[in-house]
Amino acid sequence: MRKLIITLFSLFFITSLYSQSVPPKREMRAAWIATVTNLDWPSSGSAPVAVQKQELINLLDELDRDGINTIIFQIRTECDAFYSSAYDPWSYWLTGSQGTAPYPYYDPLEFAVEEARKRGMELHAWFNPYRVERSAGNYTTAPNHVSKLHPDWVIQIGNIKFLDPGLPMVRDYVTSVIYDVVSRYDVDGVHFDDYFYPYPPDQITNQDNQTFANYPRGFTNIKEWRRDNVNLLIAQINNSIQSVKPWVKFGISPFGIWKNGVPQGITGLSAYDDIYCDAIAWLHNRSIDYLTPQLYWPFGGGQDYGKLQPWWADSVYANQRHFYPGHAYYRIVNWANPSEIPRQIRFDRNNPKVGGGVFFRAKNFGENPKGVTDSLRNNLYRYKSILPVMNWKDVIKPNPPRNLKFERLANGQAGLKWDVPLIASDGDTANRYVIYRFNTPNIQSSDLENSANIFDVAGYRENIPGEPPSPTGPYYFVVTSLDRNYNESTMSNILQVNPPPVPVLVFPQNNAANILDTVILKWNYPELASSYRLQISRSATFDSLMFLDVSGISDTFKVITEMDGFTKYYWRVNSLNAGGVSNFSAPFNFTTGFPPKSMLAAPLNNTPNIPVDTVLYWHKTPGAETYRLLLARSLDFSQNSIVVDVSGIVDTSYAVYDLRENALHFWKVRAENEYGTGLYSDIWRFKTVNPSGLEDEGIMPQEFSLEQNYPNPFNPSTNIRFSIPNSGYTTLKIYNLLGQEIAELVNGFLSAGSYSFEFNASDIASGIYLYRLKVDDLSASKKMLLVK
Repeated sequence: MRKLIITLFSLFFITSLYSQSVPPKREMRAAWIATVTNLDWPSSGSAPVAVQKQELINLLDELDRDGINTIIFQIRTECDAFYSSAYDPWSYWLTGSQGTAPYPYYDPLEFAVEEARKRGMELHAWFNPYRVERSAGNYTTAPNHVSKLHPDWVIQIGNIKFLDPGLPMVRDYVTSVIYDVVSRYDVDGVHFDDYFYPYPPDQITNQDNQTFANYPRGFTNIKEWRRDNVNLLIAQINNSIQSVKPWVKFGISPFGIWKNGVPQGITGLSAYDDIYCDAIAWLHNRSIDYLTPQLYWPFGGGQDYGKLQPWWADSVYANQRHFYPGHAYYRIVNWANPSEIPRQIRFDRNNPKVGGGVFFRAKNFGENPKGVTDSLRNNLYRYKSILPVMNWKDVIKPNPPRNLKFERLANGQAGLKWDVPLIASDGDTANRYVIYRFNTPNIQSSDLENSANIFDVAGYRENIPGEPPSPTGPYYFVVTSLDRNYNESTMSNILQVNPPPVPVLVFPQNNAANILDTVILKWNYPELASSYRLQISRSATFDSLMFLDVSGISDTFKVITEMDGFTKYYWRVNSLNAGGVSNFSAPFNFTTGFPPKSMLAAPLNNTPNIPVDTVLYWHKTPGAETYRLLLARSLDFSQNSIVVDVSGIVDTSYAVYDLRENALHFWKVRAENEYGTGLYSDIWRFKTVNPSGLEDEGIMPQEFSLEQNYPNPFNPSTNIRFSIPNSGYTTLKIYNLLGQEIAELVNGFLSAGSYSFEFNASDIASGIYLYRLKVDDLSASKKMLLVK
């Protein structure tokens, strides 16, 4: 008996451990993208449209990599619009001028919906219902702004302006705004945050007394009337959504404490009493589909997450709605315990009444605060998930996808493709699809419940899986349909995908000679290949002297530059798809016909006291017909620093005159012939004579230093100076606050000395940027401010 008890306990322990180690298949994992004050996106209202689009793509890519499946996208911040609206003007935070449309024109909401769908994500449109101006007078409002069209609807307390919630016409106006978006855009949800009546210290007192007198609706207590004003709006909006698209979800994210002292031991602002926000009433009235109270506190203390989460979970569950607590990703950097958010997620998963979580805010994911993003990507969110079903909306499953196959797609790559499922009994078809990958063909329905088998969630009827875990293959795929409420169909036919054949090299032919300085390598398309890996080496065995090793090539060609002249290169290609990886092709070789890299001769590198009239010498380069010389006063050879730029030199020397006294000069040479241009020589430098006759010690710095850029703030150019006491491999890079590299000023070996580089920011938006200098094991960083 004792042995049986031990066995049962061990089985329970292993099962519990497995359930914790494998993330749940169904879980909302959402992130707020805040647009007000350009918190998350766009970086600036003055950023060009192309930059704004790329920023949003980068942000969504980051969130997708981190396991996020739902975007809560702020489209109305201050009675304005991040979309084409007949009710509100274009947002100041989008274009830098309220009421001014983007140019060239685009609709950010439409763009965001499309980009989210490409990644299989949901998008919930986030509105602030009442806020008119968060800081009155901060910018000029548009002529069609509600504050100018209907100033009698607006209450001002301090610098805050908001719509009077007690006015019936305000409720109608806000409802019309939301109805307009739901009816015209393919959004998956509508979302409100916690801003209803103003927070302290800007609490309302008697500013709405006249409204209360005009529209009492039988109330004698103004506080109860204010709460009912909010309740009426929420019910009216819910009814409006249901009338046009009943599948669209409606969720609200109130302040995390309903009432002070509830549950016992909780202290803090009372949303019920201070800002007239009664989330429990919304649940009782079934006016919302999900609730996301902002539980922005750690475990312990007067706002204990360990007490608030279970209380909210019980309250929401009792009213048969979904509960997704809000997590303070932005506070991770201030919390002592870096495991606070992972601990909260695990705590949520241990409570069956919790269906996931929402994180404020999106931009913080890319910053990887205290390694938490890594923890999500590599552990807690390492597998894809799909959203829980809201069974009060729809429980009828869609039909499965038909005719799953693996074929060459329109873009030339091989991928999975399937046909639309038959219409289900409720008239629905698929809205998204779940792609599963397996090692064996014996796939059971129960296998679909394991999130480890989910390869991807797709918004369209095709998918390119990319390189599989093992190159040998084969792999087996099935696809299921999801309707708008995430009811999942049975699986499609089981599809086996085998590795592709070996590519056949085409051009240049094997043993080709006199190849130009730019060559296009080409190979044939192997049947059902999705992408390719190309290797180029100076060694026939490809075990050393590698020039290029790049994967993920989607075309059957690659343009190659920056090769050395008079050099034999060997190259080969393999192909891959969802079923595995082919062997490499038999290698070809070719020899370049342009000159090799040039070598400088005199004056020697780092030579001081060079006359202002001098001659520069370099060694003869094999195959050279002419040379090009560049001489500049900065290492980056920026246009405004170039002193000499001359081509067609037939000799191996060149005289220069009237150089600046007591100044560093940098120079390089490259050779040219009929087949192209060789690589530039290494950069050498010298310093011209100091006319004072005093000993010049400035050429060799004594310590590693990175100076503050000048000017700062700047627009659009600034100079960055640094000194390195020893030679070393040096990089100088520019980053945005997401940690994304946006420019590289230096990447190469530098001799000891002082340097200055110009950074031109003409093509990027205003904001704070970081520049980081790294020389071998030494590094330093500083901030700079671009103001346009």
